[in-house]
Amino acid sequence: MRKKIENHIKENIKEYIIFALILIIGLFIGTMVLNNSNEIQRQEISEYLNDFNTQIKEGSRVNYSNMLFEIIKNDIKLIFLITFLSVSIVGMPALYIIIGYKGFSLGYTISAISATFGTGKGILFSISLMLFSKIVEIPAIFYLALSGIKMFKTIIKDRSKDNIKYAVTRYMGNLIIAIILFLISAFLETYLSTNLFINISKYL
Repeated sequence: MRKKIENHIKENIKEYIIFALILIIGLFIGTMVLNNSNEIQRQEISEYLNDFNTQIKEGSRVNYSNMLFEIIKNDIKLIFLITFLSVSIVGMPALYIIIGYKGFSLGYTISAISATFGTGKGILFSISLMLFSKIVEIPAIFYLALSGIKMFKTIIKDRSKDNIKYAVTRYMGNLIIAIILFLISAFLETYLSTNLFINISKYL
């Protein structure tokens, strides 16, 4: 398994580097947008985060089932979107935009947390809430996007019935792997990240 993963990364290193650069650019833009937002917007974000932190400190119970359901629901929407775009004419540029938007969301969220709690505490907050789940989720997004791009290129190269069937079958196998990774990420975010934050929140 490890050898297969290493070979896969080596064979597709160029694409993964491009994905990573787009993610970083999106993250940078998200940070810049938050830093240049008006005072009212930043105040609203700060109030939301402080209220959330206060509720946790006061012992409010976390509804893990609802949280897991919402995360999986959002993941399903993302998976369907990537799959749909993979077979469309605008698929490749749109897939890059999705990755960039993911980076934008991360950058915006991390900056908002740091602006509310300060750099040190904000980093601690961000790590507890996002690190472990994103380590799995981001590679899952990259993998699924790459699989979609490969399927599209394979079909464009040869539109014969057998080739289309081969490309779709291979994509479905990759889709199953990506879904498993998304599920792992969802469980990590729901149970590990949430409990880490609850334990760390007393220092925030």
